[in-house]
Amino acid sequence: MKSIKLFFIAVLSIVSTTVFAQKSEIILLAHRGGCGEGMENVESTFKKSLTAGIRAFEIDVRISKDGKIVLQHDNTLKRTAGIDKHVEDMTEKELREVTLKDGSKLLFFDELLKLLKDYPGLFLEIEMKSSKYSDEFLYGSGYSDKVAKMALKAKPAESTYVFTSFDTRPLRYIKEHYPQSETGLITGAGVNHETIAIALAIGAKRMAAHIDKTSRADMDRAHRKGLLVNLWPGKSDDSLLRAWALGADIHCTDYPSHMLDYAKKTCPWLTIK
Repeated sequence: MKSIKLFFIAVLSIVSTTVFAQKSEIILLAHRGGCGEGMENVESTFKKSLTAGIRAFEIDVRISKDGKIVLQHDNTLKRTAGIDKHVEDMTEKELREVTLKDGSKLLFFDELLKLLKDYPGLFLEIEMKSSKYSDEFLYGSGYSDKVAKMALKAKPAESTYVFTSFDTRPLRYIKEHYPQSETGLITGAGVNHETIAIALAIGAKRMAAHIDKTSRADMDRAHRKGLLVNLWPGKSDDSLLRAWALGADIHCTDYPSHMLDYAKKTCPWLTIK
């Protein structure tokens, strides 16, 4: 019943002058590769999403004790592997010996980039998990340089790779040292005057914000300022149409394959990119 009500809310919004001018398309972004459909940030989940036709991904990257970039969301490996250790305190050798709870292995950034290289036209959001890094560690480890150089070198033709973070420090650094790159601010708040101002102040052209805290008016304001917006989280079918009705450019979901199938069956007029 909730899905039906929200669907009609979305449809009714089309009659507004604002939405008539809106494109009927949206990027469907696989959160951590599609973490609702497999273990997060691992090779098998990315392959499953690619096979289903997904061409947009969000990942999380950290740096190991010996300077290797690895995909990992949490501060520790406790939730995914039962190991209460930080990636930053472990070497590549130690990390490669870790087995996650589903039997998968941790995926290193270079391995993911190699997997994606044969898929032109991809969209990749690379979330930099540096919020708890001290300035000394952030800049001394070469984290931002390593992530940026690896991504820009491996980016397939006609693809868009975006560096994102809740932490403005790596975004400022990358924009200063790699001005050709795209950056995006992530916020747990919605799109509003303050978050728009922060994004613009650090030179970001994109932002990711909470769908439940965002209004259509604020989305329009962000677009007028030249920002592209990713609305998250996407944990139900309703959220896709809600994100589109609000004017989102991107919708980040844990269930990309399911949501793509849902969109094809229920809203064929909506182009999924």
